[in-house]
Amino acid sequence: MTTSFHLPGFGLAIFRSARIAGLTMVTGTMLAGCASLPQNAPTSGKIVQASRSPANTLGYKLVPLDAAAVAAPPQRNELGLLKMAKFAEVPAPARSDMILPGDTLIVSIYEVGVSLFGGPAPTSTLATATTAPSSPPSAAAHNIPVTVREDGKISMPYVGTIKADGYYPEELADTIRARLAPFSQSPQVQVAISQSVGNAAYVNGAVAKSGRYPLSSAHERLLDLIALAGGSAIDVNDAELHFTRRGESATLRLADLRAEDRANVQLLPGDRIEIRKQRKSITVFGATDRVSEIGFEAANLTLAEALARSTGPADSRANARGVYLFRLERDASGNVLRPVIYRIDMMNPQTYFLTQMFQMQDKDVILYSNSSSNLTQKFVSMLNMLFSPALGIRYATQ
Repeated sequence: MTTSFHLPGFGLAIFRSARIAGLTMVTGTMLAGCASLPQNAPTSGKIVQASRSPANTLGYKLVPLDAAAVAAPPQRNELGLLKMAKFAEVPAPARSDMILPGDTLIVSIYEVGVSLFGGPAPTSTLATATTAPSSPPSAAAHNIPVTVREDGKISMPYVGTIKADGYYPEELADTIRARLAPFSQSPQVQVAISQSVGNAAYVNGAVAKSGRYPLSSAHERLLDLIALAGGSAIDVNDAELHFTRRGESATLRLADLRAEDRANVQLLPGDRIEIRKQRKSITVFGATDRVSEIGFEAANLTLAEALARSTGPADSRANARGVYLFRLERDASGNVLRPVIYRIDMMNPQTYFLTQMFQMQDKDVILYSNSSSNLTQKFVSMLNMLFSPALGIRYATQ
């Protein structure tokens, strides 16, 4: 009796057994490394775990977005407005026509009879020893332009050098008249500022008309001068105002400044205003169809509007119960109080009312956490690529 072996069938069985063993080994390896599959955001569980970890050196806290959080919102950063309000404590002069270095003055001198600056008056107006004048003496006016030097002084014929800086026009006129009295018959003097270099403020940056603007008796305020310069040339929500006075400066968003605020200070000579483009925005990361930066198209942006503009969580990858808002909260003086993470549960109907009442702040960050089931989906995709190379090629080319 002879025994025969079917080698081809036996070899096929061995091959199949080896393939199953190999696949089992690969599957086990992939399951062991499932937690290390590539992700574009942490899961909700990892965020909670990290907040409780000793590695949380910033000391940030997880806070649910609930009625209490909306009813008592954190202090907004009002540092720029507070700094600007301090400038209002600097006393402004009662008048805006004080003479300053660099000013151009028109000195008008009126003389009767023989004139120091215009020669003798007409003969018909002069009295003689034997004949009474046919008409009263006339007064001739002579306009003399002078410029106040850097040392604050001016020089004029018959008057000499006198200090003009720090005086008002009528005070300087009295001084000039007193100097002319010994040389002229009843001199009268008027002084007017024709051009003021020192009594001016400066506007530049993103405005329609940059330049030097003289300050008048209207006592222009900050917003007045911006209006005179044609207003902001960019969206006011993207405009940042940088103000400098006597070496001190303050920066705030132009949209935050109101006409009734103390921060809308009365301008002083030498004040400088610069309008800069500084976009107010938030950023969006994580399991969403588009990682993006979103600008504020209005002065205020609610959380509901921000979530909608970010296209929301991706249905296939995100955990709708784990949407997070990262914020550096500040007090009224601008100091950072604490970093905080607000947790938003999009599966709770009440959340949609709360998001309408919660205001976004500049540089807030929204994170859509990954769903734990996303790891399983990725793992199944990898198995499909292993068992079906054609499917893997198709998956890779998508």
